[in-house]
Amino acid sequence: MTTTPPDPTGPVPAPADGPGPADGPVPDAAADARSGSVPVPVHIRPCRAADLEPLERYLPSPGRTRRHETRFDQQERGLTAFLTAWADDVPVGTAQILWQGCAAPEVRARFPDCPELNGLSIWPPELRSRGIGSALIMAAEERVRAAGHTLIGLGVNDDNHRAAALYVRIGYRETGCRYVDRYAYLDDEGVRHEVADPARFLVKVLP
Repeated sequence: MTTTPPDPTGPVPAPADGPGPADGPVPDAAADARSGSVPVPVHIRPCRAADLEPLERYLPSPGRTRRHETRFDQQERGLTAFLTAWADDVPVGTAQILWQGCAAPEVRARFPDCPELNGLSIWPPELRSRGIGSALIMAAEERVRAAGHTLIGLGVNDDNHRAAALYVRIGYRETGCRYVDRYAYLDDEGVRHEVADPARFLVKVLP
């Protein structure tokens, strides 16, 4: 059985992480960005219906999960903001703001009005450490601030030390709030897999 790695719905990976390779032609400027030869400005905006096809082509969902379609539907229902990062006409990253916060009861009890930054993905690997993840985080923080919130949070898996160190460096703090992130995905054969990852919740005060 072939299993495509899942994309968690809770803890946020380090910005270098991403879902998987993508096929298809790439515009010249974006191709330069992917090769690392020329830095290209990245435009961050909410996902549109017309974005779903290129998102699926360049940042394919794991297995049969249809991740982008699901997140766009959540945005349309006002539950989230589904942010996308573009180099020219090519999507190179995504992130999600969960306006109702983390689903884990342990987190909601302590941070009931704290939107959660979720599902940060950057692809391809050549774009790692080129500021796209930071741009998505900054855009998410600005939207949360504009919506009248003074706090934003995110989850980090216990074994993702690299991500935790990064978030502390950019102003997130440990809260001691621990929980189990539970999610599911469909592999390439349509088999459902249940995942439970020990995690902890970090927060940042937005000035």
